[in-house]
Amino acid sequence: MEKLQAALEIARRQRAAQGQAPVAPVEKPAPRPDGRDGLWAALGPVDLTRNTLIQARILSQDASMESTPFDVLRTKILYQMRQNGWRRLAVTSPMPRAGKTTTSVNLALALGRQPELRTILFDFDLRAPTVAQKLGLGDAPSITPLLRGETDFSDHAVRVGPNLALALSGVPDPDPTRLLMADSTRDALSRIQADYDPDIMIFDLPSILIGDDARAFLQHVDCALILARADQTRYGDFDSCEREVAEYTNVLGVVLNGYRHSDGKFDAEGAG
Repeated sequence: MEKLQAALEIARRQRAAQGQAPVAPVEKPAPRPDGRDGLWAALGPVDLTRNTLIQARILSQDASMESTPFDVLRTKILYQMRQNGWRRLAVTSPMPRAGKTTTSVNLALALGRQPELRTILFDFDLRAPTVAQKLGLGDAPSITPLLRGETDFSDHAVRVGPNLALALSGVPDPDPTRLLMADSTRDALSRIQADYDPDIMIFDLPSILIGDDARAFLQHVDCALILARADQTRYGDFDSCEREVAEYTNVLGVVLNGYRHSDGKFDAEGAG
């Protein structure tokens, strides 16, 4: 644990020093006359309740001081993914309760405030899906028919604003590994990507060290973001998680949650 905190403290100091220099703006892509606006507009719209979001620590629907950490994370992720031509991002952690789902949702909403971008968030923590609950959207349907190719994306997904789509999972699956490894899942995601042409697809995955679900799916993404918690994540678990992820995909970076400042406040810090 001490090694983890020391490593991330060094990263935090480096970021603080870099923050004194002006940050280059992310280049805005040209509008795409691809005819997909109608597909996005046809997705069922949903409204989010501010009080519900705040209670779940979802703070990035609107630009504010509270959304700043996620806005900074959004900018860094966009830059790295564009530099590498990546579109699929997994979010995971060594163990549960590190904040991966909260970060996934906040990141998706921060991206949704970029009008030139199209983003899709998938709840792929299939044993314990919670994205719909955090957003206050009630009971969501099972995502299994979508991944088996039995349901169209247009019938399953919902839309927040004009350019953020949510593929929610509301029914826990007792054995999702077989589904995440199946050819039908690979084919379904390929169809969604081809039809809707999202700039970024975010997959909220289970924690790495609690089973094989995340490992089964990481081969289908371009990169992964790892969440650690300063007051909980052990260095050995973090090290194992990073090595496991690197076997299947690119490690985009690490986010440290629950870092205690000298004034006693907690905050989220990004590294990598």
